[in-house]
Amino acid sequence: MTTSAHLLVKNLIGFAALLCVCPMAIAQTNNSYPMLMSIKPAATVVGQTTEHELSARYNLAGGNGVIISGTGVRGEVVPLETEKSEDKDRNDITSSKCKLRITCDADALPGIRDFRVWTPHGVSTVGQIVVGREVLVNEVPDNDTLDKAQNATLPAMICGTIEKGEDIDLYKLRIEQPGAWTFHMTSQRLQNRLHDMQIRVDPMITLKSAIGSTIASSDNTFAGDPLMHVKIDTPGEYILEVRDARYQGNVDWTYAIECSARPFAMVARPLAIRSDGTAPVEIVGLGMPADAMATVTLPASDRTRVERFAPVIAGVPLNTSQVVSTPDPIVCEASGDKPATETQTPSFTIPSMLCGCVDEPEQVDRYRFEAKAQQRFTFEVFARRLGSNLDAKLRILNGDGNPLSEADDSTFERVLSSDASLENWTSPADGIYTVEVRDLHGRGGKDFPYALHVTQAKPYFLLEADTDKTPLAVGGASVIYVRAQRRNGFTGEIQLAVEGLPPGVRAEAGRILPSRPDGAIWLTAAADAPHGMANIHIFGSSEHAEADGSKTPLQSRASCLQEIYMPGGGRGHYPVDQHTVSVAKPMDIRNIKLSANHIELKPGSSQRIDIEVERAPDYKGNVTLDAMLQHLEQPYGNPLPAGVSVDIGASKTLLTAGESAGYITFKANPDAPLVDRHLVPITVHVSINFVMKHTFSSEPFFITVKSAP
Repeated sequence: MTTSAHLLVKNLIGFAALLCVCPMAIAQTNNSYPMLMSIKPAATVVGQTTEHELSARYNLAGGNGVIISGTGVRGEVVPLETEKSEDKDRNDITSSKCKLRITCDADALPGIRDFRVWTPHGVSTVGQIVVGREVLVNEVPDNDTLDKAQNATLPAMICGTIEKGEDIDLYKLRIEQPGAWTFHMTSQRLQNRLHDMQIRVDPMITLKSAIGSTIASSDNTFAGDPLMHVKIDTPGEYILEVRDARYQGNVDWTYAIECSARPFAMVARPLAIRSDGTAPVEIVGLGMPADAMATVTLPASDRTRVERFAPVIAGVPLNTSQVVSTPDPIVCEASGDKPATETQTPSFTIPSMLCGCVDEPEQVDRYRFEAKAQQRFTFEVFARRLGSNLDAKLRILNGDGNPLSEADDSTFERVLSSDASLENWTSPADGIYTVEVRDLHGRGGKDFPYALHVTQAKPYFLLEADTDKTPLAVGGASVIYVRAQRRNGFTGEIQLAVEGLPPGVRAEAGRILPSRPDGAIWLTAAADAPHGMANIHIFGSSEHAEADGSKTPLQSRASCLQEIYMPGGGRGHYPVDQHTVSVAKPMDIRNIKLSANHIELKPGSSQRIDIEVERAPDYKGNVTLDAMLQHLEQPYGNPLPAGVSVDIGASKTLLTAGESAGYITFKANPDAPLVDRHLVPITVHVSINFVMKHTFSSEPFFITVKSAP
């Protein structure tokens, strides 16, 4: 068995033993940032200020800052009456609560918002809250039987929790206004970003008459969340039943159900609008009047992106819709395009945004374009991601109508979508080609619009920050690992950069070497840095060498991922909106000293770095030394140069029982390529639980690989 395998087995055995001795004492650290689990009520209201109880694992005591995504919504921490001032610095609280006060402006967009809380122990993981338009109604205890059904007058935003097995929440609704009513439930979607919610709620809602007969029921509409639209002919009392479809429960399975007589927007037509302009769009949805039109004004942008807006129909503000904003020309489908004839099929030049709708079952929309041999193009459909019912199937046909390529579902930012994309398609010869859009299942209707973006396929790269937060201690350092995905022939080096750091925090931005996946950004907080947090932006820049010898500048902004504790102990990710850097009080590891901050390796040689770890006086837990981020021997951030590795057999990387001295030996393969002063932070990882870690870093450490004299 290899040394690394021995360490893996030893860690697994130790973790299992820890669970057996004390199931609640999973953390090996004295300090842990809060891991948010739920907020109650799960919704706030446009134009109002509301108070909420926030629950988390680990310590929320002393929290005094809130960041909420988007604009128009602000939050503050309100200490609980039961919280003692002396608790704010305690490290042994494994389950904690605090109170948030959230204020929404009158023009705040409805929908789900990400938020975080800052504490003296670091910034929290991401939580989510719903912004709605109706009056809040909070669940009261013991509303599980018909005789105890909770009274609620509609319209309302009903918030509660499916907190236990076989829990059934019942609400006695008073409906004074006959007509169409929509019941939109948000619950499962609130759990996507939670670090440790291994089994998620599968909610369903049922509307019954006062005597218990079923009028309507809904289960899965938005992923597992229901959407129910009901015509109520008679005013009076009705029963709304809320439960998990499997009769399971959890104290953190919260929900928000917006019960409203407002029309409910599903999708806009057209789905794309030129940026820096104002345009009319038709809103398709539930209870919507015929030809409901809204006006959308978009900010200027030199790139294609999705914009959110709240349509106003007949003076009534609705829920949020989305459109694609693009600087490229927009081409609309030909009227009556089913199936297309030569004269009906519109032509377009590239780049273009093609807008249409599969209005009827079995309809096929076609667009013609001219291409030269070996020209490369990218096709991307925007539909399901923006509320359309279309499950797009994309095909490319030659001049004889024969299919050359096709595409169905695609993954965008790690989330699988029914939107199709075809990247780097190469035309085989000069000629006229056709791109074809249809529904995979042969369906159609007004709610099946799409926008198809067609561009020349050019070399580029995408960046992902492995985590969504970097908790720093005053005087301490940490690292952000950034991974690159190179596309369409780009193979170059990427220089990393960061913007928006909190006061007192500085960065050393590394690079991602050619043909390597990962790079690192080193961060440190000065000893006098003020406590607080800020959202940062991570960028990468490079140049691509063209065939004619010219160089095209490239830049990309990194998306952020939150770690997810997968069933069985695996490590997953979910995309979030922000990367937050926080500065807080000193933690378990106070300093990391190296015998050298720069080594020079010759191919085939090795060199040892001695490492001294300064611990907090009361911290004796196990720590791991490393030059990368890995879990169960799978690397998630490996900034080492090609051909350079850690010689595990010649390293001491596991420090137990308060040990402070270890070492890492780096070795270069005989064929290791040359590299000059490449940033490879040496880190100390302290386990919070089996997946999550605190990562501490030494001063910047560099590796050079040089040829023998």
